[in-house]
Amino acid sequence: MEPTPPDAPATVSRKSEHLRINLAGCVTGDVSAGFERYRFDHLALPELDLADVSTATTFCGRRLRAPLLVSCMTGGTVEAARFNRLLAEVAQQAGLAMGLGSGRVLLERPDAPGFNLREVAPDVPLLANLGAAQLNRG
Repeated sequence: MEPTPPDAPATVSRKSEHLRINLAGCVTGDVSAGFERYRFDHLALPELDLADVSTATTFCGRRLRAPLLVSCMTGGTVEAARFNRLLAEVAQQAGLAMGLGSGRVLLERPDAPGFNLREVAPDVPLLANLGAAQLNRG
């Protein structure tokens, strides 16, 4: 990974650090989404033809092959832009929505790389969060 320039805004440095941590080490910890608490009874539906089953849906006026979101990669660094582009290409090919992560870095650097992905994902919803809690602090 390329080093973050010394004059980079704090948000850009933090985004680079997120990538470095995830690429360099184990980040699993003892975090759980709670799915281990659930078990479902298998209920086969032999009367259904799998060819008649569709997971397609419409979200934000765009057709998706499944109600899934590739979520959420950050932007703001050259390395993050590379990841975002690859994820956007996958989302486009699979017909899935994509979350771009926090766009707050764009307030510090409107030209920050990694957010303009319509070229590779013209048909799927592209979503981002704004970090509004931090904006509230000025």
